[in-house]
Amino acid sequence: MANIHILGTGAVGLSFGFHLSKHHQVTLLTRNKQKGAFYYQENETVTPIAANIADVTSLTPQDTISICFICVKAYQLIGAFNAIQPFLAPKAKIIISHNGITNLAEITSQLTTTQSLYFMSTSRGALKASNNTVIQTGIGATYLGACNTEAENNIDTFYKAVFAESISHSAIHNDITLLRWQKLMVNIAINPLTALHQVQNGYLLKPNYATQVMNLLNEACFIAGKLGISITLVQALNSAYTVMRQTRSNNSSMAQDVKLGRKTEIEAICGYIVSEAEKLGLDAPYNRAMLEEIVRLEQTS
Repeated sequence: MANIHILGTGAVGLSFGFHLSKHHQVTLLTRNKQKGAFYYQENETVTPIAANIADVTSLTPQDTISICFICVKAYQLIGAFNAIQPFLAPKAKIIISHNGITNLAEITSQLTTTQSLYFMSTSRGALKASNNTVIQTGIGATYLGACNTEAENNIDTFYKAVFAESISHSAIHNDITLLRWQKLMVNIAINPLTALHQVQNGYLLKPNYATQVMNLLNEACFIAGKLGISITLVQALNSAYTVMRQTRSNNSSMAQDVKLGRKTEIEAICGYIVSEAEKLGLDAPYNRAMLEEIVRLEQTS
């Protein structure tokens, strides 16, 4: 049994907290004083999440974090890591999970040679219906990849100890760069369109969305190819439509953010394609248009 901390009590953090707590000791780290338990709902069954709850700002030098899942928005990642970094054990294992692609250099530069950094990509569907309840809306695949040398050296042992028994439909992915780009492609196809049209993921299966999905992904695949990332349009479309079907009843995090007037992760999704294109002296008009549209919604909500 491992001692696991999870920073981020959104849909992903609570969903994984529920499943991990069946086999491990879990502590959910919040940024406010949570009153009462968190709950996980599957179909009509609502179950308390068997986890300790602690305020991350109240950690003391006596608190040691050996395994920490950081499940926050892309733009919150650095701040979240900085909050737990002073408490990391010498051989700590950090697992980050967010939409889009971010520069991990600021994190890896602060880790010692014995601390491991992993990236977790998941299409497991979950909806946070209230401040303390997450609802399962789909069972998708989860992949774990290594982001530094120490993680590469112990990923097999770590996966077997923490993921294998707790997280169904999970596996190790041996190419972290490809893994992050594969997740990015799914994000590009689903998140901005569901946010713009305020529809569930499954609605994008309708033919009237097909042209937009294809244009966004075709452009992203082109930029990926220029960067040496081998993802074909067919592969990107297959992955995106598989996730749409698996999470058809789910509202994407970006759709919820727009609806609730919150900042989105669009800069790390379509914005990432636009910025990488600019570095290459190229343009990405479809992703740029979607970036501008979502930013406009953020500013007017």
